[in-house]
This record gives sequence, structure tokens and C-alpha cells, in this order.
Amino acid sequence: MNETIFKALCACLSLSPSSEQALSLIRQAYTEPENNPQPARNTDVIYWSISPEQGNDPASYNETAAASGSHKPTVHRFLAYQLLVVCYGPSCEANARKIRGFLYIDGVNLPRGILRKAGIYPVPDPPAPQVMYEPEGSLWRRRADLVISLRVRETLVYGESRNAISSAPAVVIHK
Repeated sequence: MNETIFKALCACLSLSPSSEQALSLIRQAYTEPENNPQPARNTDVIYWSISPEQGNDPASYNETAAASGSHKPTVHRFLAYQLLVVCYGPSCEANARKIRGFLYIDGVNLPRGILRKAGIYPVPDPPAPQVMYEPEGSLWRRRADLVISLRVRETLVYGESRNAISSAPAVVIHK
């Protein structure tokens, strides 16, 4: 999932995922924020992270028939996630607005097509990026935060087959 989101973010900014510019601009957020590197204030950097939304697990249960006449229990569900994109630098607001606007463009190598191919669906109309300033030493650093809700398709197939019922006995009871 991480590689797919990276490719979609690159497509939003019209960058090749293998380019040096994309690798230096778009980075996955660090798990230990106190040890993360601090790029220069005049350098554009985009950090992103994905986390599950709490308390939201919509699921639909479905059994699919196999060709042999047996059934394999299958669960289809869409898990709710949040994509947090934090943009730093002079172009932080412009980069956040590009990601917000272009993430929904559909096509073969366009952001939404890349995500859909992997079973990831962004929820339309995310809120506008929040522009703020955070202290860095004795100076202020400009940043724009963008939160996008995602639905990730998950399909679970039970390992064993269940035999199908070919006929059911009928019993008629009279009073």
C-alpha cells in the first residue's frame, strides 16, 4: 500500500516515482518524530503517513461459488484509513492544493487510477489544507496539512470449501 500511495502522490505532482526530485520531495513520515532530519526552511518537503480510522469497519459478507459446486466463504470489506500529508517549504500550500485537487483525476497512470488498481479509494471532497506555522529554533517554519479519508478494499477467503446443499428434505406436518 505504501508504494501505491507514493506513486499516486508523485502523479499528483507530475513527477516520475523513480526520479531524484520525487525521492527527495516526497517522503514517508518518520515513526520517531524526535529523530527526524530537519530540512532547510527554504526546501520543499512532503511527508505522508497512513493510519486506520478508529471505530469504522463497514463490511459486506458474501459467499462465492467455486466451479466444483462447493462454496468458499469470502468476506469483502472496505477498511477506513486516513492519509495525512504534511507539506513544508515555500510551496507548501501549492503542493497541498495540487495533491487535494489532482488525487481524484482518473486514468491509467493518473492518481485515482493508480489507487483504484490497488483497491484504494479516496473519499471525495477532503477539507482544504490547513496552513500554519511551527517554531523551528528562533524562526517559524510554514507548513500545510491535508487529511484525506481512504477506503481500502480487503477480501478474505476462508481456506476450506463447504459443500453445497443439493436438495433439502421437506416434511409436512398436519395439525
